[in-house]
Amino acid sequence: MKIKQITKMSTICEILNSCNVGKQMFKEFDKLIKLYLTVPVTTATAECGFSALNRLKTVFRNSMAQSRLNHCLIANIYKEKLDQTDPYQIMSTFIPSNGKRQSFFG
Repeated sequence: MKIKQITKMSTICEILNSCNVGKQMFKEFDKLIKLYLTVPVTTATAECGFSALNRLKTVFRNSMAQSRLNHCLIANIYKEKLDQTDPYQIMSTFIPSNGKRQSFFG
C-alpha cells in the first residue's frame, strides 16, 4: 500500500495488523497513537483566557475578589455562547425563585 493512500488512523491499524511484525510493534504504536491523541491540537483557548485575564486585571486593578474575577473571565471567554442565550428565559427562571426578587422586579 502506498503512503499516499493512507488517510486515516484506521488504515494504519489495518496495515499493522496484517503482518506479524506489525502485530508485535502495534503495542508500541498503540501507546504512541494514544499519546498523540491526548495532546491538544491548539492552545488558543488557554492563550485567549490568559489574554482576557490580563485585560480584566488591567481594567479593574485588583479591586475585585477572585471569585468575581473568575466569573467575569468565564463570561468573557464564552461570550459567543453567552450571546446566543435568551436573557428573558434566564430572567423568567431567576426572578420567581425568590420573594424579594419578585417584589423588586414585579
